[in-house]
Amino acid sequence: MKLEVIHEAPKCQPHATPLIFVHGKWHAAWCWAEHFLPYFAEHGYISYALSLRGHGESEGHERLRWTSIADYVADVTQVADLMNTSPVIIGHSMGGFVTQKYLEIHPAPAAVLLTSLPPSGLRSGMWRSSAAIPGSSWRPLSPSVSPRRSEPLRWRENSCSQRKCPRKK
Repeated sequence: MKLEVIHEAPKCQPHATPLIFVHGKWHAAWCWAEHFLPYFAEHGYISYALSLRGHGESEGHERLRWTSIADYVADVTQVADLMNTSPVIIGHSMGGFVTQKYLEIHPAPAAVLLTSLPPSGLRSGMWRSSAAIPGSSWRPLSPSVSPRRSEPLRWRENSCSQRKCPRKK
C-alpha cells in the first residue's frame, strides 16, 4: 500500500527513538505538520506522520468504506517496520484506537493516546452508563441539573470567579 508519510528531522543529533503520529478519522498526516512535527524535531526527535489508507495522499480512497481497523494497524506496521528501532506511537482519536490495537501485537517503548475513543464512539458507553446509574449520562448534557437534586443548582454570589483572588507571580 502506498502511504503518505510526512517526515521532520532534527538539525542536531537525534534521539535514538523515532516518533510516529497517527491521525483521527477525519484527518490525515497534515494535521501533525504545522505544530507537532516541528516541535518534536526541534527537541531532537525524528518524527513521522502517516496518512492512513483512504486519507490524505495515501492510496485506498475508493475502498475507504470497507477499510477495517486491522487495515489501519497494517499501515502503522508498514511505516514502523521501515525504522531501525521500535518507535513511540502517538495516536489521536481513532488513531489512538489504532495505536492500542498496534500495541496488542507489536512492542513499542511508549505510546501516547490523545482523546482516544473506541470506533463505536460514545453512544454505546453512554447508554450502558445510563442503565447502570440512572441520570449519570445526562450530567454532561445538562450541567445545571444534578441527578441527586430535583431543583437546578443556583449561582453563588461568593464564588471564586467573582471574588478578587490574589494572582501568583
